[in-house]
Amino acid sequence: MRVALVRLSAIGDILRCLPAWQNLHEGLPQVEFCAVVEDRHEFLLKPFKWIHPVVVERKKIANPLTAMQTFKAVADQIKQCDASLDFHGVFKSALIPYLARIPARWGDGIHKEGAHWLQNKILPFKSQSRYEQALGLAEAFGRANNVKYLGQFRSLRRVIFGSDTPETSCSPKKILLVPGASPRGAHKRWPLNHWLHLAEQLKEKKDLAWCLGPTEIHLRSWLTQVSEVPALPQLPFWEMAEQLMEYDHVISGDTSILHLAVVLGIPVTGIYGPSDPVIAGIPKTAGKILSNHVECSPCRDRGCQRVTCLESLKPKQVLDSLSI
Repeated sequence: MRVALVRLSAIGDILRCLPAWQNLHEGLPQVEFCAVVEDRHEFLLKPFKWIHPVVVERKKIANPLTAMQTFKAVADQIKQCDASLDFHGVFKSALIPYLARIPARWGDGIHKEGAHWLQNKILPFKSQSRYEQALGLAEAFGRANNVKYLGQFRSLRRVIFGSDTPETSCSPKKILLVPGASPRGAHKRWPLNHWLHLAEQLKEKKDLAWCLGPTEIHLRSWLTQVSEVPALPQLPFWEMAEQLMEYDHVISGDTSILHLAVVLGIPVTGIYGPSDPVIAGIPKTAGKILSNHVECSPCRDRGCQRVTCLESLKPKQVLDSLSI
């Protein structure tokens, strides 16, 4: 049996699918799995040797002149599959298995852009996190193949690095602070003055470090000087993941680093403003989400200049959540 796993788009979105994908592999070891992902995110599959990547060129599907030709070429690579599991739920992710004429085209209950018209095995919609959405699809597919309990969240720390998940502590000693976000997600950044205040309160008692992305070179230099807190070096993604495992707590906005920590079993505190704490949430055992429910949040206004939702969430709330 061959199965295509489909998830295009962002790093964090694919990370949230990985626990479900690993469950599928362990529960159905006889199945051959491929994963349809964009070329810019193929590196995320590197630790999972059992997944065969099927790569979609992002630039070509974004161009109306080359999109359909590209979709057909990708569909041709998965046409031997017996089933597809769509973990994205938009038109382009549903179109590829449809063009491949895969007999059983599963959808996870997300029905955007008419995706459900191209699927023939569709789960009911639920208001839940993307982790739960992905795990629910794995559970449903497993039960259809006489395998249960594929919907349980588990850390992938042992799978990726061969080490156990550390014991959680109500008072962590080594804390990683993640103040940034991608340029596209800049509206999700907690104000820097809040981060500096938090670091000042923590650094006398805790071993701290900043984690900053490759586009935040100037912030890295300034922030480390002002706060007197070091920053992790710039490393390839999975090498950086190994560095994360030296910390026993991560404080972050809704970023890929937050979700990487969740996948690795590191307890987190998520600082959410415009992000929906339900849909963009985390498994119950992974940590806490802090969010002030102002009238206009959650929202998707990337150009918001007020960011009241984040300004009103004070460092003391974070400190209280850490029992410090």
